[in-house]
Amino acid sequence: MSNESITIKNGTFLGDTREFCEQQKLEEIKSVTVKNTEINIIFPQVKTFRLDIRAKTANGFCINVEMQKAKPLHFVERVLLQHSAFLLQSKYELDQETFAGQSTNLTDAERAERESRRYEIPPTFAIWICDFTIQQQDNYRGTWAIRNEKGLTISDKVKYIIYDLTQFNKPELQIKTDEERWLFLLKHAGSAQSLPDFGDETITKAIRRILVNNAPETLLREQVKSMVLTEEEQDYLAWIKMKGVEQGADKKAREMAKDLLIEGDSVEKVVRISKLPESEVLAIKASLDQK
Repeated sequence: MSNESITIKNGTFLGDTREFCEQQKLEEIKSVTVKNTEINIIFPQVKTFRLDIRAKTANGFCINVEMQKAKPLHFVERVLLQHSAFLLQSKYELDQETFAGQSTNLTDAERAERESRRYEIPPTFAIWICDFTIQQQDNYRGTWAIRNEKGLTISDKVKYIIYDLTQFNKPELQIKTDEERWLFLLKHAGSAQSLPDFGDETITKAIRRILVNNAPETLLREQVKSMVLTEEEQDYLAWIKMKGVEQGADKKAREMAKDLLIEGDSVEKVVRISKLPESEVLAIKASLDQK
């Protein structure tokens, strides 16, 4: 993906980014560069590692936006792992920009500056927009950071902003902020017969772009191409299939244990035949005794 500059309306980026900028007395976000989504970090057993959207603002904020329709396995761990790779990539690029073109014969001043910035990291935000329930959140938006037991944040440079669209239920007439307008659009884009633009030119353009009838042929071909299952997707589908097989086998074992207990067989015999843990057999027996 080539770098492309785009303007964020009113200097906002899903709400929390602007709030953080104001807290840190930084300039409002005026432009964003959309960067190549590939991360040059190699993980075991993973052939590719790409982000949905990776961008850098004019004032140095590195932002990753992820859209998730289905809840992946180990969701929280995935957020942490992916952001760790994103942070490392952002740090590498910061160093490349800061020290690019330096010769091997550095002055003491140049060496001192390089040492002082050795562990400096850029502000990195991971924004996850999820169409499934986030059990750790009691609201549609959660802003997470690394904190100690007293609630003190160790660094304001790393934040995780997670949106749970299942908890965003504001009707159209109650939508007021830019953030709410975009969340409404994202939640209803796949099911609504028509979408309101709220009198916003940027949203009007976005709605026009997501209509399939308006999509260029090259984009549609790319979408069809992307429907080919990746190694990761095939692994996930295989896991779902095997999980279903395991659950089916477990259900049959429970039914067998129940029948054997009804016939008067001992718990020891039922455990031996059904292969279920003794605790589960005892639980089944207790439920039968209550009837």
